[in-house]
Amino acid sequence: MYWVNKEKLAINTLRVLAATAITNAKSGHPGVSLGAAAIMYELFVNHLNVSPTDYNHFNKDNFVLSCGHAAPLLYATMLLCGYKNICMNDLKHLRKLHAKTAGHPEPCLLENLDVGTGPLGQGIAMAVGLAISEKKLESLVNTNKINFKHYVYCLFGDGCLQEGVAYEAISLAGHYKLNNLIMFYDSNKIQLDSEVSASTSFNVKAFFKSMGWRYIYVKNGNDPLQIRRAILKAKHITNKKPTVIECRTIIGYGSVLANSNKVHGTPLSQEQLNTLIDKLDHPYKGFTISPALADLPEYVKKRVDKQNTSDFTLLNQIEKDDLDLYKKIATLLKIEKSNPYSSMQTWFENYKNKPFNSTRAICGDILNIIANKCNNLIVVGCDVTSSTKVKVAKSVNITADNNFLGQNLPVGVREFAMSAIMNGITAGKKLKAIGSTFLSFLDYNKAAIRLAAVSQIPSINIFSHDSITVGEDGPTHQPIEQLWTLRSIPNHMVFRPCNYWDMVVAFKAALSSETTPTTIVTSRHDFAQIPCSYEMAKHGAYVVKKSNDKKAHDITIYATGSEVPLAIDVALKIKTKNVRVVAINSLELLAKQPLSYQKQIFDESIKISIEYGSTLGWYKYVDLPIGIESFGQSADASSLIKYLKLDASSIANKIVAWLKTKKIRR
Repeated sequence: MYWVNKEKLAINTLRVLAATAITNAKSGHPGVSLGAAAIMYELFVNHLNVSPTDYNHFNKDNFVLSCGHAAPLLYATMLLCGYKNICMNDLKHLRKLHAKTAGHPEPCLLENLDVGTGPLGQGIAMAVGLAISEKKLESLVNTNKINFKHYVYCLFGDGCLQEGVAYEAISLAGHYKLNNLIMFYDSNKIQLDSEVSASTSFNVKAFFKSMGWRYIYVKNGNDPLQIRRAILKAKHITNKKPTVIECRTIIGYGSVLANSNKVHGTPLSQEQLNTLIDKLDHPYKGFTISPALADLPEYVKKRVDKQNTSDFTLLNQIEKDDLDLYKKIATLLKIEKSNPYSSMQTWFENYKNKPFNSTRAICGDILNIIANKCNNLIVVGCDVTSSTKVKVAKSVNITADNNFLGQNLPVGVREFAMSAIMNGITAGKKLKAIGSTFLSFLDYNKAAIRLAAVSQIPSINIFSHDSITVGEDGPTHQPIEQLWTLRSIPNHMVFRPCNYWDMVVAFKAALSSETTPTTIVTSRHDFAQIPCSYEMAKHGAYVVKKSNDKKAHDITIYATGSEVPLAIDVALKIKTKNVRVVAINSLELLAKQPLSYQKQIFDESIKISIEYGSTLGWYKYVDLPIGIESFGQSADASSLIKYLKLDASSIANKIVAWLKTKKIRR
């Protein structure tokens, strides 16, 4: 352990650095940074297996700051421990434009952050996902030669614990007996508006125990020795349970606003900051680290390198003794970089598609072919995989007792937790997580999809039952606005395939992605399968019907998914104009194509779109969008389509009537 006589100096240095950075930024949350400093010190200095200079070690621990507003404390801790990617100047530029030190942690800005956090509660779920991924990797490596076991640590606060996604994830962690997961509860009884007791009263110990967790209480969260004992106890638990360590802390410790909600989200004034430094009896002001702590980075590095050197020695020996085993381990742990999906399209050349099929069925077929060739998938299900078809048929479910050997991970009816846990699984950068539910439930998942996009985590969400054609379940299950909700998220790929090559392209893009999450949207109902090729589909959009004669087309109809064959029927009913039809698999993929190709797709013809959903976003692309501007009805699909006048004849008549008021540009 680091020298005991320096602990007070180090912990107070963290407090002063974080508080000074917040005051300097004139923005931030000093309360948690002052209150939880001892937790961060003890974890990073004496326990966390992460090298300050080598972030690529395959067997490193993970840390998730679920209370992302404590970012200044995290940055100060990394700086004090000698992390190579952060310097004092970064701390001085906290919350400034283009700074690494964003208001909440962003892994795309600061190397070695496992996940980005900010929206409370999601960090807990992502920590659960990281713990699941490591359990899965341990089962895949399946060798006693390497002690492939490390810990996932998470710091969370009262706000995190109040969010529903935290409850969902905590219950799953207990169910799957994730004994590699250790969470710290910064229990200070204060939140932004008031004391926690104003809105919350439950027995924390009883709650976690009822969820299958081990509970440890630290009476004084400012005492690193008590925290140390709790961590060591958590690591040596023999029963298979995750552990929560409740640390009783004081928000705004040492400041004149201590134990008050006023210190939660308001920077200390310079006078209050000076008073804090005097009360802590800290010898340095501003952005200064005592020379007495100069040996701290080397201490951390030596502690971590000792374990990491042993791992690499064993791995090198495996390479000499058993090359096949080494290649298996190296591939799984991303020690040797490769893209196993580069020629993925060749896996499906013999796939036999039905003349009429649903894209949910095609999706299930494609997924199973992929799963038979790739063992790095975890397929997460929200109790609807029998309907979404997103399940590996030849694999068992993952359970706490089968050492995570399966590929299917049931999470029950927990959509938000599913997507957030998938982010954690994928953030480990070794496994790919794929999850599914119905498109009408997207609002439960969206916050996690958005955070994946912000954090550049390439998780894969699949939503089936994509339109009013789900039928009798009614408007609650008929997604109208959701496609454009998905398309509005930056750094996010959305696919709505109309055939199996579209689906192959979607999966290849999703699995190959390193920084962008992907959503694939599928139909419940069968529809006519329009022939195409991989070379056509890979562009995101392609012509499926040319104009009726050799003349240039007057009109282009754009359609996605199940509306592609409908668009062809509509085109055939318009006898007076030359009409071509373009199938769009992904507007985002199309936007990545050369501008010359995009201009071929969106040319000078009159442009009309057909999609069974909101028309709002189509106004960016077309002259006349045809879709749905109201909720649906409880009725069979055929009756509902006729009622909404979305059958081929009704749409053709609408287009012809509209054309009479529109001057053709050709």
